[in-house]
Amino acid sequence: MKKLLYLIIVMVVLGLIISGCDLLPVVPTAEKDEISSLTKAKPGTDFSGPHYNLNLIGKKADWSGGGSYDNWDRHTMFVPEDTSEYTFQVGNETAGYQTFNGIKILMTQGIEFAVKDGNAFDDGKCSFQLAPGEYNVYIIAKAKPGGYTDITGWVYAEDETGAYNWFLNIGTVHVTKSKKWEDATHIFYVSDSEDPFELVGAEDMWVFYYMSAVEVYLDDPLTPEGPFTEYFWQYDNNGNKLVQVRFYPD
Repeated sequence: MKKLLYLIIVMVVLGLIISGCDLLPVVPTAEKDEISSLTKAKPGTDFSGPHYNLNLIGKKADWSGGGSYDNWDRHTMFVPEDTSEYTFQVGNETAGYQTFNGIKILMTQGIEFAVKDGNAFDDGKCSFQLAPGEYNVYIIAKAKPGGYTDITGWVYAEDETGAYNWFLNIGTVHVTKSKKWEDATHIFYVSDSEDPFELVGAEDMWVFYYMSAVEVYLDDPLTPEGPFTEYFWQYDNNGNKLVQVRFYPD
């Protein structure tokens, strides 16, 4: 009888492995509750697959945490809980500067995900690197008491000489404390209506591919300097203590 019971258990386990193993991702215990709320928040979207999680932690203006923030393996950035007193400029002396409210989060793309600068309190700026490829991006605000955060994606470009520059607003996400994750994918894509160089066709273009296309378009072989582009977030925080960002491979 014991042998029969053991055989039945083994057969059941083997059946589960064969039939369902590929459909059951290994998920850290700490993320199970988040995945459950994600699935409820946006039916039809698979939030259980691999992803990168970035935490933007809001701190009071007098915060001065110790330690180093140049560890690329970290998943956190420390930002002001209230950015109303923060501004930053983008541009150059020849073509001029534009002033933005909030802090600047520079977005680049490289060989891996990495928080390159996780402290906004020293100079009002942070820096984040995405891994190769395109991603679906979702954002949520958690923790009490909550407030709101406006995140605007900007593409900046200047020609070789710096005599001309362009500021392209490619979208904003308004984030409040909620169980619903906001789809922020659109602020990583440039549409034809946002493109002054007419490089985007019928389908929106991934922002880092777009910037490469702009650099080729603006490049003058006779000018050694070459054009310059960058993509950044204007991060305007008004009370949120925790904003989470998830990147899912497209």
